Amino acid sequence: MIVGRGAVNQKGPEAAFLAALHAIRGAGKRMPVNLVMVAEGEEEIGSPHIGQLVHRPEVEAALRKTAGVFMPFAMQDLDGVVTVNLGAKGIVELELVSSGEKWGRGPAKDIHSSLKAMVDSPAWHLVKALDTLVSADGNTITIEDYPKPRPLSAEEKAMIAEASKRRSEAQTKQQLGVQHWIDDLPWEEANERLVSQPTVNIEGLVGGYTGPGGKTILPHRAVAKIDMRLVPDMRVPDAVAALKAPGAYNSTSTAASAPLIQAQIAVLKRAGIDPVMWPRLAGSYPGYVFTDAPLNLAAGHFGLGHGSGAHAPDEYYVIESSNPSVQGFDGAVMSFVEYLYELAR
Repeated sequence: MIVGRGAVNQKGPEAAFLAALHAIRGAGKRMPVNLVMVAEGEEEIGSPHIGQLVHRPEVEAALRKTAGVFMPFAMQDLDGVVTVNLGAKGIVELELVSSGEKWGRGPAKDIHSSLKAMVDSPAWHLVKALDTLVSADGNTITIEDYPKPRPLSAEEKAMIAEASKRRSEAQTKQQLGVQHWIDDLPWEEANERLVSQPTVNIEGLVGGYTGPGGKTILPHRAVAKIDMRLVPDMRVPDAVAALKAPGAYNSTSTAASAPLIQAQIAVLKRAGIDPVMWPRLAGSYPGYVFTDAPLNLAAGHFGLGHGSGAHAPDEYYVIESSNPSVQGFDGAVMSFVEYLYELAR
């Protein structure tokens, strides 16, 4: 396997897809479909310019002729179970800064902590501001006038119920390093919450001295990095409200009946795999530029193979698999070849 940030999200699957294109050409075959390839490198900061790229007249005109958009992906769990995702959550990513200088209260530079008796603290100001965003346990959004999520449909609940029977709760907990779900929910209810609920998450907090030992200062500045996940019927402008967000995008949804998705299912079933259907990824990507107006395209993720730990230093992608139910790099490459030919039918 390869290990490191970017191994499975997104370099491994992308490399496998490009290898599939080389394999078709190397075999002296014609490409079975026409491809429009869109690539940008700003996804981790909210893809602020992808709209400018996709909606250039020549790019948009080419995309209008397509059956949809897919992103290379490692779809297999450790036990070989394959999940077909029909969408993804949206996201707003932002930075909250509490500055004594800009606030007009508190110090304009770090000062001795004894002065807290007479000087306001930007760090506490930030902590109190963060406390207004969520309930006491951090799990329910309490922002005033925040948009409400759409309830799960009967079809989505049925998908989640079936998926919860087939996907291993114990394996998922082990991979994530967690012992309990929120409120000690049972597996199926935890999955319903994962799919249906928006979130406000603190990615990181920085302020003052964080080194070894102590340093008695009153810091002049504190920063919180926040991400807010959105589900269908929640739009970015409503979610950000008065907050200034450097990167944001809406959720995506694609019908299971879309040819793009049906081609995935056909390839998997031909390989003897009965896929788990899933309403939407809990993660996010800028697919809204394709699924929203004016393009209104189907969108999805596809690719056999396994990897995990996205965004962590021990992120990995399997190259040679010891499990016959899980494809390595070669199997992932072949799955893309099969998918392209299936789309051409």
